[in-house]
Amino acid sequence: MSRSPNIVLFHVHKDAMNAAVTAFERDWPEARISNLLEDGLFEWVRETGGVVPEMYDAFHRLSEYAVGRSADGILYSCSAFRECIDACIEAFEIPMLKPNDAMIEAALKTGDHIAVLATVGPTITSISAEIEEMARAAGRDITLTPYMVDGAFDAMAAGDGDTHDRLVAETAAEIRGADVIVLAQFTLARAVPAVAAVTNIPVLNSPGAAVAKMRELLAG
Repeated sequence: MSRSPNIVLFHVHKDAMNAAVTAFERDWPEARISNLLEDGLFEWVRETGGVVPEMYDAFHRLSEYAVGRSADGILYSCSAFRECIDACIEAFEIPMLKPNDAMIEAALKTGDHIAVLATVGPTITSISAEIEEMARAAGRDITLTPYMVDGAFDAMAAGDGDTHDRLVAETAAEIRGADVIVLAQFTLARAVPAVAAVTNIPVLNSPGAAVAKMRELLAG
């Protein structure tokens, strides 16, 4: 692709949007990016505890809009909506990337004992299913251990990023026996330095890996 690619970033939370934009500015500044933010979807999935059928239509309509605006690719930053994103990938022909695919690929290369750390409950279910599916496809037998950090997301939403990072790091410091820790949301990228400071276990986050993967997809 000779011209700068037009990539739409699809978000349900402003902090995930900020993490994605920062990753593109750092790792692929030549890309032309635009953002779709529908934060009502985030509140909805927190209320329901998971994806409900009506959410599929919302994702399809917004993704269709992005395709109609000549997007070369769409990167979704909303980890809890795996099923909705899969349906969009089936429906449209442009490259579309789930938030965690690239990070999961890296995690599977690192080891079989994977700790999954999240601050939003539905994300644990969603990313665990993604990891298990990719592991089966690779013929791998893995062990997943989930860690839910209560109170961290609400602290960040209230503007207290320091408390968010501290709570995440405190949970990470308790992890034992894992080969790798995956931070299961774009919003967790900000806590990487705090987590890395309290553990010797490799720590992976989604935004940087996702940017590299999208670049690879569009280069092909």
